[in-house]
Amino acid sequence: MPKPFDVSRRDILKTAAGAIFLAPLLRHREVEAQTLVPKRLVLIFTPDSHPPEWWPTGSGSTFQLQEPLADFRGLESNMLFLRRLDHAWTVGNHHEAGMAQLFTGARFIDESSHHANGPSLDQILLKNSDLRGGTPLASIHLCVADRGGADKRHIISYSGPGQPMTHTADPARAFSTIFSGVTFDGATPTPTPGGVPDAVAEAKRKADQRILQINTGELKTIQRFLGQAERQKLELHVEALFELEQRIAGMGGGGTSVPAGAACERADTSGYNGSTNNATTITRWAQIQADIIVSAFACDRTRVADYHFSFSGGHHEGLLGFGQSWHDVVAHVSRTNDSVSVGGESMTTRQAFMLFDRFWASHIAYLAKRLAGTREGSGTMLDNTILLWGVESGTNHSHNPRDMQYLVIGGKNLGVNVGQYINNTTAQSSNKLLTSVMNALGHAATGIGIEPNCGPLSGFLA
Repeated sequence: MPKPFDVSRRDILKTAAGAIFLAPLLRHREVEAQTLVPKRLVLIFTPDSHPPEWWPTGSGSTFQLQEPLADFRGLESNMLFLRRLDHAWTVGNHHEAGMAQLFTGARFIDESSHHANGPSLDQILLKNSDLRGGTPLASIHLCVADRGGADKRHIISYSGPGQPMTHTADPARAFSTIFSGVTFDGATPTPTPGGVPDAVAEAKRKADQRILQINTGELKTIQRFLGQAERQKLELHVEALFELEQRIAGMGGGGTSVPAGAACERADTSGYNGSTNNATTITRWAQIQADIIVSAFACDRTRVADYHFSFSGGHHEGLLGFGQSWHDVVAHVSRTNDSVSVGGESMTTRQAFMLFDRFWASHIAYLAKRLAGTREGSGTMLDNTILLWGVESGTNHSHNPRDMQYLVIGGKNLGVNVGQYINNTTAQSSNKLLTSVMNALGHAATGIGIEPNCGPLSGFLA
């Protein structure tokens, strides 16, 4: 006959405290997830290849940046140049073939859409690694100087075969979606579209309520029926649970953690007007989108972003005071020294190409410097983030898949061999680079796209 107030182990399990007592490993993993520094990835695209001067001079760790990348000066120790990377296949002028395989390594899914026949590395990572880390949004996709369409020349990220991930052009709309439910400095949270509560925020609320249900009286009652060793374990786990609850209470919106050292702040979205040919307004547009990415990382809303400029073969008549097509009149003939007028100044097409290229590069440098200026853990946010920047055509707008210009920025804490210019003696597949990035971010991939066993790229890891 059971004694008065006798409580079985099954009864204890039914209580909140009992569940915590018998699930120490789960609790340990939850706390660990809150304290580890996140890993992140940003895929970046700019249009129309780069001039030869985009490559540095020198070699190894003693390289020097040239005019197109002048705005990256000071970040050399965070950059990895890997020359003589080739795409695996081509057709036509490579504009569309280059876009399809840029981050997927795949062929076209058909001859009408010319979309990629496979997922891009960002989406592969989200399915095959812990990169997402429980954040509310798997990935975000922002564009600048583009309208955000799903045409093959506007897409670099694919969730699967023929499944393009389209971009959000309007920063205000992007901000509303990404930070739905987040409170900044006591401000009213942004309403979730359609009145649907943020799932993670709701889960956080329920978790908080559940934790608070465990009161001191209940714990004392349970402890009377435990042995000394079990009682001590219960006390330790409940103490850790309350510690976790306090961390949750201090998080910025949405129920996810804010990485140590990063400030979850509202990005200023003012000043956007959507012009694709005005350098001043494009610069502000790019600044806003970059600030949104940094805020999304700092608030741990996501750890994966796609940052897209213009589109493959973008013309931008009027940009920087050049009234004709940058693509047709400058990039196409940049091997020559034809004279053109840009903003009333006479220069060669090669000089104009460098001017055009530096304009786009400066916006990426802004993002990199924002990340480098954000302390996180024992380093910076850039140390824990890989920026992978690519274009759709070979060096000097060659319209072929040879000598593709990829640049890796950041990722020092992920093992990336930054601060190097590696000029391979023999051509290597660009898919090896994509495979290496996936390896660094936690997926033991052996290849990607049409080269599933190409292996990683030598020299990528330090």
